[in-house]
Amino acid sequence: MAKVTKRDKFVEIAGILEGVEGAEDLVDFVAGEVALIDKRASRPRKPTADQLANEVLKDEIVEFLEITGEGVTATDVAKGFDVSTQKVSQLLRQLVLTGRVERVEGKGKTKTIFKV
Repeated sequence: MAKVTKRDKFVEIAGILEGVEGAEDLVDFVAGEVALIDKRASRPRKPTADQLANEVLKDEIVEFLEITGEGVTATDVAKGFDVSTQKVSQLLRQLVLTGRVERVEGKGKTKTIFKV
């Protein structure tokens, strides 16, 4: 089920009010609100402090993988940087998606490793 947004509700209200006599002011108001929502949504957003810190950490992870020269598990990376395995796993997924890191699937009991 798709999430219904504030914008969606305003557009629906405008559609209902379109044919109502004497509701022109309300239609204009709703159209103005939709325009404000669209304007806010189109502005470029500055990265948060956490996002900036994660970019630095991703660079450090890539450097760590280059230095090791061999595949390393997410757990090993997490221990090396004293952060949670969950956080490292997410950052490694992002690095794989951008092509900066390669993921090598483990077979059987062999763990998945990451390398540059």
